[in-house]
Amino acid sequence: MAEKDFKLPSSSTIEIKKLMIAYAKSKSPCSLDNISKLTGINRTSISSNNGFLESIGAIKGGNAKEATEIGKKLGLAYANNMEVEIEEHLRELLLSNTFIESMITALEIKPRTNDDFQSHIAYSLSKDLKSSKAVGTGTRTIIELLKVAKVVEEKEGVLYPINHTAKDSFNDLINKTDIQTSNSREGEKGKEDGKSSFTKQITNKLDNNVILNINIQLTIPETENEKVYESFFEAMKKHLLS
Repeated sequence: MAEKDFKLPSSSTIEIKKLMIAYAKSKSPCSLDNISKLTGINRTSISSNNGFLESIGAIKGGNAKEATEIGKKLGLAYANNMEVEIEEHLRELLLSNTFIESMITALEIKPRTNDDFQSHIAYSLSKDLKSSKAVGTGTRTIIELLKVAKVVEEKEGVLYPINHTAKDSFNDLINKTDIQTSNSREGEKGKEDGKSSFTKQITNKLDNNVILNINIQLTIPETENEKVYESFFEAMKKHLLS
C-alpha cells in the first residue's frame, strides 16, 4: 500500500482493541451505527479508525464492514486475552503493510527515540506532528501496536526493530535437529559436517548398566547477521542448557 493510502489510527490501542472485538464477533457486516452501539465509541472516531484497520487488512467492505480472516483471529484473541495469539496476528497484519514495513526498515538503519520515531512517521505521511493532536495520537498508537506485536522493542529510551527472521531461523534449526538414541555403552558420536555445530550429550544410567545417549546436533546457518547468533545462543541456553 502506498504511503498516501495509509491512514493513521485516531484513538488509543484500547479503542482499536474494542473495535476489533466487535468486528470479530459480528456475524454480518456492520454499519457505523452498529459498531457504535456495540463499543460505545462515537461514529466519527470509528470512521477514522476504520481507515487504519482497512490499511493493515484487518477489516474490509463498503459502508458496512466486517473483519477479514486474520482480523477475526485478532479480534477473538483480544476477546480471550490470548497474548501470544494477539502478538502473532497483530504482527502479521502490521508487517503486511508496505508503509509500516518501510518504517521498520528506517528503524533498522537508525534506531530512534519514541518522539523521533513519531516525527519520522508523521513526516513520511506528509503530516505535521507538532500542530496536530490527532497525528500525535495516531503515531503514538502505531508505536504501541508495534510494541505489542513484538515488532519493535525499547531499550534505554531508544526503539529497535526485533529481528524475527533470526528467531525463525533458530526455530527451523530446532525443528530440523536430528536426535539419535542408542542403547549401548559408548553411544554414538555426533557427525561432523564441517559447519559450526553444538553437540550436547546426555548420559543416563539405566537398569542392567545400559547407557542411553542422546546426541543433539545444531547447525548455525551461514550469515553475517549478528542477531542470528544472539538468538541462537539465547534459545540454546533456555531450551538446552537449563
